[in-house]
Amino acid sequence: MTPKYGHILLIEDDLDLATMLIDYLSNFGFDVSHAMSAEEGISYYKIDKYDILVVDIQLPNWDGFQFVEYISQLNKNQFVLFLTARLSKPDRLKGLRLGGNDYITKPFDVEELSLKLQNYMVKQHVVCQLQLNIGDIKLNRNLLAIEFNDRSRQVVSPREFELWAFLANKPNVVLKREEILLALWGDNDYFLGRSLDVFICKIRKMLKRSRYVAIKTVYKVGFILEVDFNNCH
Repeated sequence: MTPKYGHILLIEDDLDLATMLIDYLSNFGFDVSHAMSAEEGISYYKIDKYDILVVDIQLPNWDGFQFVEYISQLNKNQFVLFLTARLSKPDRLKGLRLGGNDYITKPFDVEELSLKLQNYMVKQHVVCQLQLNIGDIKLNRNLLAIEFNDRSRQVVSPREFELWAFLANKPNVVLKREEILLALWGDNDYFLGRSLDVFICKIRKMLKRSRYVAIKTVYKVGFILEVDFNNCH
């Protein structure tokens, strides 16, 4: 069965923590492979493909930094999330320079880790799509355009297009404001929230041209892109 989100390689020498993470992430739709050391992780990496590497920094023999440095030589685009008890700025900068994409500090909330990984996979899925059809609307990434059945077209900014695509990938699902902001822009602050409201307002105006798609606000929660799939074919 294809995992809902993606394939993770977890490099963690604490067996109790690793077992807990494997169980939790598997329940959230990830396929998780586990290595107890950097050397074992390299062996796994050479025979399989992974969407995400979750790497403990404090490992026996090779540490997590050395492991990621080696992996970066094989695939400079590999997404890496470090697990660390180290809080110092030099360590964080070192990890980022070596190719790490994000950090989560021990002790951590497993739900937070899962959401970070889910949001990364959703964003990657959105970015990879060149065209997406939803109801009577087409999203054209090459042109950064929203196309309607009446052959009209609205060009949008890259950030607006990301929001369009994120919503279109989750039709008829209530999406929390925080979920949207974290998934697309990596933060949930006041100013990004105001920008989100402006983009939603623009989307509403454009959707007046659609017969089958509308965006609704869920009070104090977020938004839902409503699509009438029964009548739009």
